[in-house]
Formats: sequence, structure tokens, C-alpha cells
Amino acid sequence: MARVVIDPFTRIEGHLRIELELKDVTTSTGTWQFVSKAYSGGMLFRGFEIFLKGRDPRDAFFITQRICGVCPAAHAEASNQALDHAFGAIPTPAAVLIRNIIQCAYYIYDHMIHTYLLVGPELGVLCKYPPMVPPVLGKKGLEVLGLGTSYAKCVEMQRKANEIIALWGGKFPHHACGYPGGVTVRLTNDRIAGTLARAVEIWEFVAKTMINDLQKLIEANKVLTDALSSILGVELKRGLGDIGVGTGNFLSYGMLPSEDPDDYENDWMAVIERPGRRKTAVIHAGAWDGNFKDFDHRKIYEYIKYSWYDGKEGYPFDGDTIPNREKAGAYSWIKAPRYDKKVYEVGPLARMINTYGLKWKIPRVHPITGEDYGDFVYEVMNPKGSLIDRVAARVAQTLVCANALVEFTIRLKDYLGTPVVNYKDVPDKAEGIGLYEAPRGALGHWVKIENKVIKHYQCVVPSTWNLSPRDSMDQPGPVETALQCGTTWLPKNMTVKDVCDAIYKEADVDLTAFGLGKVTWGEALATALKPLGLAELNMEPLGADKYNTSIAVAIVRSFDPCIACAVHVIDKKSK
Repeated sequence: MARVVIDPFTRIEGHLRIELELKDVTTSTGTWQFVSKAYSGGMLFRGFEIFLKGRDPRDAFFITQRICGVCPAAHAEASNQALDHAFGAIPTPAAVLIRNIIQCAYYIYDHMIHTYLLVGPELGVLCKYPPMVPPVLGKKGLEVLGLGTSYAKCVEMQRKANEIIALWGGKFPHHACGYPGGVTVRLTNDRIAGTLARAVEIWEFVAKTMINDLQKLIEANKVLTDALSSILGVELKRGLGDIGVGTGNFLSYGMLPSEDPDDYENDWMAVIERPGRRKTAVIHAGAWDGNFKDFDHRKIYEYIKYSWYDGKEGYPFDGDTIPNREKAGAYSWIKAPRYDKKVYEVGPLARMINTYGLKWKIPRVHPITGEDYGDFVYEVMNPKGSLIDRVAARVAQTLVCANALVEFTIRLKDYLGTPVVNYKDVPDKAEGIGLYEAPRGALGHWVKIENKVIKHYQCVVPSTWNLSPRDSMDQPGPVETALQCGTTWLPKNMTVKDVCDAIYKEADVDLTAFGLGKVTWGEALATALKPLGLAELNMEPLGADKYNTSIAVAIVRSFDPCIACAVHVIDKKSK
């Protein structure tokens, strides 16, 4: 049986190894190779939960941000909220809004980067959509073909989102204004005005360009559906909606709480004491399994049968982090968290479904002019989740955050002159839980304090959920499930050019400006990629053959992997 290995997995944070067992499937059009089993392995152990022990609890805000340079703001917020809980310090209304503004701007930056720079290139190639292909032909390609126009604009706009975080947090990445019970930054008119000026420009890019690009991908998916069905001799009704199919179980902790103290204490914080939905927040908590269900954090359990750890399994307050690289049968530094003993996907799709269900309607009204661009409406193509649904959810939530960013900033004016922190002393002994959402999904921090220092700290992060190995019941993790859903095609000895020429046969791309006349989409890509040494993009060798892993890669990237977060000391052997 052929076994293709993708290692290292590029364009992500951290070290990921994906192993794919292939099977031959014979159809009316030939014999094709599809993934039968997949194995997801995190290849880096770091030990944050170990070296946090013995430190001042307030250090956790700064240290846990260093888990990841891509998603530090989410760790900051989860840590903040765990300490809020442990200190018994409900943040002030102004502090909640400032935290929300930071998180909205951070989400916008992160989702833009993922949509265009990480998963976008594969989608642009497969869907024949030049604006999402990197601008590999430079300014001439941008002007003549529109090659990379959205990609390039994204790079500019995400910088403005980061400037908003720096206005309030001092810098980004790793902002510095967090404190139990609030923030340490002054609320000023200058900061409000600077935020609004950037927020409006960001909103226009999100509401127009991002939404338009997603709609173009959805249109292109119809052509792709027919083409792939014809090539493979199999029936694909939804194209990318039939690729990367998940479990249908979606978990969300909720995000962007209300600043109203009653809402914060009785809805947002209450979910730590009892099951709930956090429905006063912008994004709700929930454990969707085909319908809305309350979220109960006590149902979280971490398994380690196939992980390089010894010690106890269990709820994060009870589990251990004891590394054992020699453990028989294990293949990952990532643990296997499960909810109610089942495999749950986390991330933008989980958040959108737990908040809106399977059909979303998000307004697009210009925050300054009031011009209505029409609601963005999206109906989930595959109730179990799919490649295109995850991408759509990420774009949709960017619009949600762009709307909320403006609203939170305007509301903040009402709190000028009010306290930004509800100060409490460090407790001698306490426990705290912070349940928040990183862009990649459900993020939990658990802390135990004794003698005013950290005794125990555990992080269960989104890519721990999504990129997890099999659990003690031998259930594959979410990414493993999506890869082995039956439609992950690995064309043998077919380059990107070959695949695209098979899908798009017409010579309708005008490269006259480059001295070539009209060529096929595949030839246009080859012209752009060959000078960069990327003609064999995503080709993985196996014996005398090479397999094109573009579809498998796109599936994995639809989960936006962040292995630096998921596997918290490198074993460095020197002579």
C-alpha cells in the first residue's frame, strides 16, 4: 500500500507531519489514488505548562502569548480570563470593550492572512481565480492578469488591523496591556479616533473584496464540481463541499462578551459553573451535533494513547504533561482532546454554526455612509463540514468582527473617564478557568495557584483538537477524519499544470504581454511558477513516482494548523 508523507508541512506555525495511506479506486475513467487512512503528527514539544510552574500568576499573560507568534492575542485573552476567574475580578465595562477591540482587530488580521496567504493559493489554483494566487509575476502580472491582487491588498490591510492592536496593547505581536480584572491602557479620544479611522478602511476591504472573492470561489466551485466528476468518474454533487468532510460535531466556547456587568457575570462567567450558550456574546458557546446544545466544559477529556506522553488522562485540571518520545505506538506530541467522548471540530465553522446554525445572514452596512451593500448570506454546503465551508466561515466571521469592531469602538466613547481595571490582590490559593476562542478554535487555559504562585497550568488549544491523533477509543482526529473521508484525490505523476489542464482545457488566459499569446490556465501557472522553482508545487516523492498532494494540503490548511500552540524543549542532541 502506498504511503505518502508530507513533512515538513509548510505555510503553518510549527512542525506538522501528515502521513497518507492510499488506495486504488477503479472507475469508468481509470484507476485513481485516494486517501484511505491519515495520520496527523505534531513533531515539536515545547513545555510551556512545565516552566510556568512557580511563577507569579500575572506572568502567564505574557508568557503564554509566546506559545505562538501568530495567535498571541487569543492566548493573552484566555489567560486573562483564567486569572479574572482565579482572582475573583470581573473586568470593568471599558476593559471588556478594549479587550474586544483588540480581539476583533486580531481576528481580522489572522483570518485575512489565512484566507489569502495560507489556504488561498491552493484555492486560487484549483478554482482558476487569479486574485487569490500569489503575485508571482510581479507588478506586470497584477496589472495584466489580476494575478494576486487580493493577496497583495490583504498584506496592506492586515497591517492596519495590527496597528489597532498596537494602539491599545503597545505593540503586536505580544501586546502588553493585560491584567486580571481589566487592562492597563488609558482610554483616550485619540485611541478611539485612531481605531475608527483604520476600522472603516478595514471594513470596506472585508465587506467588498473578501466577500466578493468568496462568492467567486463559490461560483467557480460549480465548474470544478462537474470537471472533477467527469475526470474521476465519480459523482461529486458539491465539489469542494464533498472534500474534507468532517464529523458533523462542532464545539465553541464563545467570544466577544457583552460589556454589561450583569451579562458578563451571569452569562459569560456562568458557563464555568454550569452548562450554557453565552448568548449575550457576539459568538455563542455550544456543542452542535446536528442541533444547538449547551456547552459543558466538564465533558472535555484529553487522551494520550497515541501521544508521546505518560501520566494520567482526563480533564485538564487532572491531566499530566510528562513527555516520553520512546512511547510505543505513539506518533504525535499532540494530545487527543474529546468532548463527551466524541470527536469535535473547532474553529470558524464551529463558531458560526453554534451561533447562526446552518444558514448565516450578516449585514453589510457601511459604518460611515450608511450605504447598504446587501446582507451576506451563506448556507452550509455540507452539514458535516467541508473544505469550502471552513473557508466561507472564516470569511464570514471576518465580516462579523469588522462590524463588531466599529460598534465596540463607538460604544467605548460612553466609558471615557471610567475605570479600566477592577484591581484585586494575588490570591494565596485559587483556581481559574479561561474559555475563549482563538481564530483556529476553542482555547482553554486552566490554572491552579498556591502560595501566590502557579502550581499547575494546562492549555488545550484549537490545533490540539483539530490536529489530534487517534484517541484511546481509536477514533481519528478531525483532520484525520477529513483527509480519509473518501474524496481526497492524490493524482500520481500529475503536476499542478497537468491537473489544471485536465480541469480547464480552454486556452483563454492572455499572456501576450509576456510573449506567449493565449494559453491554458495550467500553462499560465507553469509560466509563473517555473522561474521560482515551484513547477512541482505540492509534489511528494514515493519510489519512482510523485504524488500531487494539493487537495490534501488544502484540506489540512482549511483547519489553519498551528502546531506551535498544540504541542507545548526540543530534544537537541549535540556532539
